[in-house]
Amino acid sequence: MADSRNKPSIESVRQAVAACLAAHAKPGQLVVVGFSGGLDSTVLLHTVSGVARESSFCLSALHVHHGLSANADAWADACTHACEELGIPLTHLRVDVPQNTGAGLEASAREERHKALADHPADWILLGHHADDQAETVLHNLLRGAGVRGAGAMPESRGRVLRPLLGVTRDELLAYAQFHRLSWVEDESNADCRYTRNFLRHEILPRIASRFPRAGKQLAAAAARFGEADALLEDLATLDLRGTSPEFPLPLKLFRELPGTRARNLLRAMLTWHEVQPPDERRLNEFVRQLQNAGNDRHPRIDLANYSLWCDAGRLHFKNLN
Repeated sequence: MADSRNKPSIESVRQAVAACLAAHAKPGQLVVVGFSGGLDSTVLLHTVSGVARESSFCLSALHVHHGLSANADAWADACTHACEELGIPLTHLRVDVPQNTGAGLEASAREERHKALADHPADWILLGHHADDQAETVLHNLLRGAGVRGAGAMPESRGRVLRPLLGVTRDELLAYAQFHRLSWVEDESNADCRYTRNFLRHEILPRIASRFPRAGKQLAAAAARFGEADALLEDLATLDLRGTSPEFPLPLKLFRELPGTRARNLLRAMLTWHEVQPPDERRLNEFVRQLQNAGNDRHPRIDLANYSLWCDAGRLHFKNLN
């Protein structure tokens, strides 16, 4: 039995999950946990199962089988066993991960997992991302040149997706798992530092933490504040639409009557609402400058891999190429 010094960590895990569910899930609703069998989702499932006994929502789990590892079948069996012990219904879903998308295998697998979860009929989808994951995501996004939205990393709530553990560190999850004598699987790919996130996790964040011991939680807290700032910027973009529907084509006069900073914010928001990634800052700044200053005989245009933007007849048009 773990000693009592682990108790605060154990309580912090349960309190985080209970508070998140109390804020969102209503009696009778279906809650599904994305269950990989790893430490994070094992702790999440165990904690949610305890909270569910005190509440009246329905709980199930979903395991996405990528088939990328020789151990994938063993992981699926471990998930089955864990759910049987907790009396939680489990669905296994096999997916094929595209190998040559240009995004990398890690990102492609994550995309397929998200698609599988998005198709689930549950009212709420719970994922086991924690404070250390959030810190990695903040650094990863900032180093890729992301703006406020990227710095906001993963929100606790977006649509049907809930991430109750974003304020909890991996050490706290480990203490919880050891206290409750839980078993979990280890994905060997998590140790491969060729993947950017693993490099940040194993090489960079430990060095930062050696100087700043609370770095993980502080970065996660900063992400929450960036997330709030992003929400305010979206509110500002809605105001700058001046009652116009947030759909393309948009009148160019909306951009031409705004200061450059707000015009750029409006375009970023429109693209985000249409579920595409804004262009890099250099291209976005130049395109907005052209929108605001080009004469009627000019037709600014930007073509990216997934979509195109162009001006015609005093309006800004958009086409999603996917």
